[in-house]
Order: sequence, then structure tokens, then C-alpha cells
Amino acid sequence: MDRPFFITAVNQNATTSAKSANCKDGVIMHICQITGYKSSGKTTIMNQLIRYFSGIGLRVGSLKHHGHGGEPDMAEGTDSRQHFESGSMISGVEGAGVTQLMLQMPFELDDLIQMYSKFPLDLLLIEGYKKADYRKVVLIKNEADLSLLQELSNIIAIGTWDMNLLEDRGCPVFDMSNLQEDISALAEYIRRGFNG
Repeated sequence: MDRPFFITAVNQNATTSAKSANCKDGVIMHICQITGYKSSGKTTIMNQLIRYFSGIGLRVGSLKHHGHGGEPDMAEGTDSRQHFESGSMISGVEGAGVTQLMLQMPFELDDLIQMYSKFPLDLLLIEGYKKADYRKVVLIKNEADLSLLQELSNIIAIGTWDMNLLEDRGCPVFDMSNLQEDISALAEYIRRGFNG
């Protein structure tokens, strides 16, 4: 089956293998970031995009940057959690075709992308990692968030709750209140790619 076309997002600072994101079985994994400040709607948009792309038959991976401090939540009382707390650098559990891994070490985004490239993914959606150089959709909740548009690179689209804040930005602007109802416009824009 032919896979829908995506434009490959290239990180100019990454290694050659990370640039192409060649995955298992010769699949090219395309990358799109969803960024914005806390409570801007990133997780909601991520979930909608994942459902949309999975629904049209794409194999989607997701990665969230836990940028608000502290460790990500892990299930209490599990054997793999106990192994982890006992000092295991990596602890995993597998059952019924589901595998969970916990790693006690820091990773750069490009290293994580290399891990994801071991799987036959068509698309990796990344929530956060604002400063990374992959193509991104930036979510602007209010006027205070506008500084992101000057600070971030590779912005392919903007989502906002206040369309009056954004005029003539050089890329498509999507109304967040409409995206909550219908994600297809943004999803299809990402899917078609952007050669700017």
C-alpha cells in the first residue's frame, strides 16, 4: 500500500542518519513538532493529530518533552518500577504485544529520534522541544506568547485562540477553537508538506 506523502523535516545540526530518519523496513519517518507554552493546547492537538493520522492508516509515533520539571509518571508498585528503583539503568516489561521501557539516563532529542527510527513509523509527532530545529506548529494562546514566533525556527503553521493577534505571518494560521472541532485542515496541511 502506498503511504501518503509527507515532507521530511531535517535537523541541520543532526547526524546524517537522523536527518533522513530512515526506519526499519525502509520506511522514512517524517517529523513534526507541536510547540507552545504550558496550557496552550499542545496535548489536545497532539491527540487529535494522532487519531487523525492513525485513522488514515499511518503508523504514528509520539514523543512528549516533560519540560515542567520532575520525572515522568511511572506506574507505582510494578515489578519493572521496583527494578528501576533498585538501580536498574533500564527496566522493561513486555506482555500481550505491549512493551514498556524506563531508562534512567538523559537523552538528547536526536538520540530519541534514532531510537524511534528502529520502528517502521511513517510519522513522529513531537510535543515540545521548542528549540529543536524540526518543522513545527506553534500554538499561541495570548499576546504574551507572540515572542515564540521570533525565538523559534522552522515554523510551518501557527495555531491561535485569538486570530486578531496574527496577521501576515508568512505561514498558515489556524483557529484553535475550530481545530478542537475539526483537526483535518491542519492534519492535511502537515501531510501535504511545506517546501518553504
